[in-house]
Amino acid sequence: MTDKPITPRATLAVLATLILSLCLGACEIPPPQTTTGILDANPTGQADNSQEPSPDTDRPTADTPVGVLIHRVDLPLDVSLDAAWLIVDESTVSLRTHGMWQANGLRIGILNAEQAPTFADSLPTILGESRAKLIGSPHPTTVRSTPRLIQPVTIDLTDPPKSIKVLHPQGGRLQLLAKITRDQAGQAYLELTPHHYKPKPDLVPRSPLEKQLDGTVYTPLTARLPLTPNTAAIVGLYRPWPKPQNTTDTTPDNQNPPPDNVTENTEATPPVDDTQILQEETPPNDPPQPPTIPNHLGKALMAGKRAGHDTQVLLIISIIED
Repeated sequence: MTDKPITPRATLAVLATLILSLCLGACEIPPPQTTTGILDANPTGQADNSQEPSPDTDRPTADTPVGVLIHRVDLPLDVSLDAAWLIVDESTVSLRTHGMWQANGLRIGILNAEQAPTFADSLPTILGESRAKLIGSPHPTTVRSTPRLIQPVTIDLTDPPKSIKVLHPQGGRLQLLAKITRDQAGQAYLELTPHHYKPKPDLVPRSPLEKQLDGTVYTPLTARLPLTPNTAAIVGLYRPWPKPQNTTDTTPDNQNPPPDNVTENTEATPPVDDTQILQEETPPNDPPQPPTIPNHLGKALMAGKRAGHDTQVLLIISIIED
């Protein structure tokens, strides 16, 4: 991996190819070649019609191993990703989870394989990237972690219409935990849960796995998404950008006639330079400025620095089925 910025055209081409390969199953194993051996049930190669294969033979079950490939992409911080997020299906999670994640500065959704090139074309220049493989396990695994917290971070656990619940953890570090499981029908699910890791003294012997969950696991913020080889989960920073404001009044003059009880002044008045008035009164239509980012969970987990640049992190998580 290099810290040198990559050109936009090359980056988008690479990312589009990568996302497509992830979503379409980059780790598919080619079918084995037919060989004849002492363990072959039909060494002569003749058709065996004694038992027709079931159509569900190759379908995954609850015991089928499952893993994911986590692709981290570092993008400029002060660039809006709203155009890319329009392509992502954010309705995969419930409205409750969607609202609670946005309240904490986090965004999550599902990207379909056929929309991956359009999604890649909507991204700005990539400043860096990395990949890691995670094998499914009933125990949560850290996929994103922050340095030690110096300042308190706001965690909003408010679940309307319940009462407001806001925490301000300090010390330790924040993490994003991932767990990949299957249901009885073989459907794979990705669970993502924020976690404030803060080690505690060992009064009784504990396993390393138990120690990894020291602190507070924010289960009310757990997001559960179904994954298939043709989809990928997208996780990023929620930062709503203001829309451009055009203050020029385009209403025709005849739409606002003077009131009936007002008499018009028929005295001659000197001509007025309308161009000068517009230049003095109409502010320039500047592009929207980057919104400030509160010191919340999203800023702590999905913002940082890379090669001297302020960055936002985008996680692309796709399933791998061997």
